[in-house]
Amino acid sequence: MKTAQYLLLACCLFLASCHQAEEDFYTTAELSLIMPEGIQPEQIQGTLTLQNLNTLQTTSTSELTANGFTLQILRGAYKADVEGMIRYRDQNSQSHTAHFRAHSDYVALSTLPLAKVELQMTLLDP
Repeated sequence: MKTAQYLLLACCLFLASCHQAEEDFYTTAELSLIMPEGIQPEQIQGTLTLQNLNTLQTTSTSELTANGFTLQILRGAYKADVEGMIRYRDQNSQSHTAHFRAHSDYVALSTLPLAKVELQMTLLDP
């Protein structure tokens, strides 16, 4: 009887340790967009594409909240590209719509539990 209890306890501990080890491979990535000076964003739509520099695996999302993206990602080094459109007001309170881009050849998304990165937004047709 005690042998069965010890075996059950050992199995539970083994499964718990496997689950923890799997979580250590992933982090929550928070990529924020830095707006150009003098603009007040009204609405932003965009797509983030991350390419893992080791595996070349690509991950994309269009779930843009406030001024950034948040997603679960395999920890590592990435190339980041964001493209989209923004409606904003300038310093004279005039409304404009423009395409934008943000890019980085290298972002480290490896810290636990949260990896934060800021990308500078460039307006393509102001």
